[in-house]
Amino acid sequence: QNVEVGNFGGWEIISQRMKEANKITANYIDLLKQVASAMDTFGRALIKTARDSRLPDMEHGELKASLLAARTSVEYWGQDSVDAADAITTEVTQLSQYLTQAKLICKHAKEQAKQRQQQVREGMRRVQQAQRESQKKLQELMDKETNKLRVDSKPDAKPKELEKALQAGVRSVEAAKEAELQHKDAVNFHNAVLNEWCSYAHSGFNTFQNKEEHRVRLVRDSLWRIANICSLFAVQLDQHQESIRTALIHVDVAKELSTWVAIHKTLQTPPIPLVYTPIARSSLNTPSASFSTSARSTLTEVSEDSDSSGRSSPIPLYKARALYQFSARSESEVSLTEGQSLVVMDVCNAEWSLVRTNTGVLGFVPSKFITAAPVST
Repeated sequence: QNVEVGNFGGWEIISQRMKEANKITANYIDLLKQVASAMDTFGRALIKTARDSRLPDMEHGELKASLLAARTSVEYWGQDSVDAADAITTEVTQLSQYLTQAKLICKHAKEQAKQRQQQVREGMRRVQQAQRESQKKLQELMDKETNKLRVDSKPDAKPKELEKALQAGVRSVEAAKEAELQHKDAVNFHNAVLNEWCSYAHSGFNTFQNKEEHRVRLVRDSLWRIANICSLFAVQLDQHQESIRTALIHVDVAKELSTWVAIHKTLQTPPIPLVYTPIARSSLNTPSASFSTSARSTLTEVSEDSDSSGRSSPIPLYKARALYQFSARSESEVSLTEGQSLVVMDVCNAEWSLVRTNTGVLGFVPSKFITAAPVST
């Protein structure tokens, strides 16, 4: 740098590079902040989703356990993402502290350099001004010497003129000496200021170099730690995904669906049987007879009609099939199994029907427990 004319280009180049280095570090910090924010948001969303999700209470077998394991893995996955975001935030805090300190140092160095550069420029102006003044005084001295020689060479020169020329020469010599002394002082002052500036610039360059080396080392170590964090998070991500996949693949979907359908089918409540009240017949003496007596009488009549040789057998109405299982609760009723074939002998009313089983047993069953229409033969 040509400090003699006030050109500090070298210092400006170093300062600009330090400024660019701080800008690069700031951009790197902003990137880490965005990554940490995204990972934290992602992790908290997974945790909230896992904690808010509900598992079906009526599921049995391996399905509910697998869903619970998958939900737990998702929650752990989210927590690992939040932990990784916190680790990145710690790196951001360290880098931000360094960047703040580096900016303060650069600002202070810039202010000090500006002040010392101004002193160097001021010293250079004083030297130039003193040099011009010295040259002017020297020119005046030469003019006075020439005038004195001219006066001394005149044959008719008066003593007064000679004295005046001599005094003017003496004053010119003193003025030239004073100007030369001022010029020398200005040069000494400029050299002193210049030495101070050079010492400060050398120290500043060393400081900048140390800071730059520290910045590069800090960013390099930070990148290494971020890589380790991301690598660990990737391993944990693979583990959680494998855990979820294993938990879900372990489930026999066809078996679980069959079990679910069977459970929900058996949980259905069949129609509640109603108490059958037979229609009163003319042969009955007491219309208010009990259900058991009336039903027994009807069954007896049907049996007698079918066993009597002098009378024809009762004619079946149609064939039917049992829709549900039915357990007889009295002697007049007959038990049924689901899908059992039977013959409808008489439809007493909309609630009860008289049927004959394959074994020839007669009895009443609820009309809703058998097919409502005849079965084609």
